[in-house]
Amino acid sequence: MRFLYDPQVRLFGIGYAVGGALEFNSHYDLLASECRLASMVAIAKGDVPVDHWFALSRPRSDLTRQGNTLLSWSGGMFEYLMPLLFMRTFANSLLDDGCRQSVKMQIDYGRERGIPWGISESAYSALDSSQIYQYRALVFPAWG
Repeated sequence: MRFLYDPQVRLFGIGYAVGGALEFNSHYDLLASECRLASMVAIAKGDVPVDHWFALSRPRSDLTRQGNTLLSWSGGMFEYLMPLLFMRTFANSLLDDGCRQSVKMQIDYGRERGIPWGISESAYSALDSSQIYQYRALVFPAWG
């Protein structure tokens, strides 16, 4: 994974043009997203330095009734919870609190509107010119 690492900003670049110069215009930078799993694996393999972990952004907001919460890109359950399938969590940590608060927000949102909770990225009913289903993040409305 080392070739995707941008040492100037200590983050992984998003995408590159095969055969072209390795330049990154965007970076994976949110701790409260699935990128933390890739970061942990790259650090464990020795592909990137440990200080990369501390370069991941930790934006917080007072969107919840409980106080500040750690924000992900879209507020989707995938971002917060998927890494927990492979990574340990620690009680009362920033990540643990962020995951718990995001679930609580989604449960409250669903209950208030009488809809299921668990908003996340997904395929949707739109096809491209090759008849392939499209994919996009469904931004949790509270993140709006």
